[in-house]
Amino acid sequence: MFKRLQNWAIVRFVQSVQSNPEVHIEQRKEADARLDLIGRLVVARAGLIGLIFGLLLFGLAFFLYEHPAAEGVSGFQTLVILTLVSSLATGLELMFIYRDALRTAARMASILGIPQHELETVDLEHSIPHWLIHAALGAPGFKATMFGIDPLAHIGKVGALIRKVLSKLRIVVSATMFKIILRRLWARLIGRVAVRAYSMLAALPVFIILNMFGTRSMIRDMRSRLVGHELTPRLVAHAFPEGIENISSGLFHEVFNGLNEQIQTARFMHPNQIRFLMMLPDAPAHEAKSTNEEQRRAQRFLLALHCMSGDSTPRCRHLIKRLEHALGVEESEIVRQEIEDAIYDLTPLVRPWL
Repeated sequence: MFKRLQNWAIVRFVQSVQSNPEVHIEQRKEADARLDLIGRLVVARAGLIGLIFGLLLFGLAFFLYEHPAAEGVSGFQTLVILTLVSSLATGLELMFIYRDALRTAARMASILGIPQHELETVDLEHSIPHWLIHAALGAPGFKATMFGIDPLAHIGKVGALIRKVLSKLRIVVSATMFKIILRRLWARLIGRVAVRAYSMLAALPVFIILNMFGTRSMIRDMRSRLVGHELTPRLVAHAFPEGIENISSGLFHEVFNGLNEQIQTARFMHPNQIRFLMMLPDAPAHEAKSTNEEQRRAQRFLLALHCMSGDSTPRCRHLIKRLEHALGVEESEIVRQEIEDAIYDLTPLVRPWL
């Protein structure tokens, strides 16, 4: 089922790439304004579709609970009808949101000037379409071993198997089931003090906000992955002006070991981390001891790359706090703001890091 859903998403994305009306905007401020606009519009559409389906469910509930023509329908039959229709409505609602998000991602990619042939390359698991589709379906990154790093190294074989099954199940049905269950709980709670049909109406703002909040998070992650196509090489050039291939052995191992720890703590590999690892040269033959300056350079870069790699998971908070403590609170805030501005305002990195 997950494979079919993924294939459907890939087809939709490629079709959107080929048919979307956007063109590359070279002026950064104009491009940023356009990205912000289409991002806000997709969030608004997510709220609107939630409103439409919510009103339809309210209409059905009102008919079943209040209309004289439905007097012969028992309470159990009403429950079954509302559950089935709610399931179908929620599935269609999420399908619309996913489709709209993928179409918006294709438009964003065109605005940012990402080559079309890269957007249509779907045979590689770490290609851009796969990155965006994983974001749309709620999967944060990849869990396979790449570049000698195993994200699931610390959970064991049994844990990996259980996690694989649960993650696929979560991606396919979790959002739908969560909203169905929440609708039923809300109806039961509100139904004690109000007519059951009106409890569905009272729940509308909650589900509209859920749609908008979830879509906003999805679009932000997609934008981070798309901007990373250009920003990751710029970040590497900014952090290592001597050239990534010329960094010292001590600095190399500080960066690689730190990134390895981040990935294994998060238990997934974000696309922007993959981009960097693809740029990283082979490890030096001997590991030299790093200097204090090299450690600080590595810490600054690792924090910046982490800020480009989606929202921090609870497992990573202790690790990032330790990194920020070593780097310093003030410097950490500056680095975070620089990356935030680079992703969401397309502001270039100009402050020297050396």
